[in-house]
Amino acid sequence: MGKFHTPLGKLTFITEETTNTSFLQGIFNEMSFSIQVSQPFDLEEIDFNFIQSKMNNFPQIKAKTELFLRNILYTQPKQLGFNHYKDKLDETKELISFPEFMFHEKTKDWDIVFRESQLPIAEPYGILINYHDDDVVGFEDLSDSEEL
Repeated sequence: MGKFHTPLGKLTFITEETTNTSFLQGIFNEMSFSIQVSQPFDLEEIDFNFIQSKMNNFPQIKAKTELFLRNILYTQPKQLGFNHYKDKLDETKELISFPEFMFHEKTKDWDIVFRESQLPIAEPYGILINYHDDDVVGFEDLSDSEEL
């Protein structure tokens, strides 16, 4: 495990034992993030400006993501674990919260795992939202995952 100084602060290098996948992990603007990297990796090839812009724009990204999820909730509620769009959401609580960003070394595809959500499919690990550049492109149901 190594430490690297980057434009986003100090990042820790880890390799997941079960998958042999490597990541740089850190915290920026009080939010966790990781960058999946190949071996060997070159810090010069990581687009830190792209990553920083996404994390700096989190309020707008979250609003766009909530709109995306609410559209699915009203058109295809079963995909999110509800029987009907009239199933209750607590409007006093956030629809999605506790983000963890995941970026990839050489692509504009990235993800956020929202660790907490009112959506039934978010239990117990959260909901994974997929992005390409500035667009929300999909989501993944993590409820059947063994571990995340």
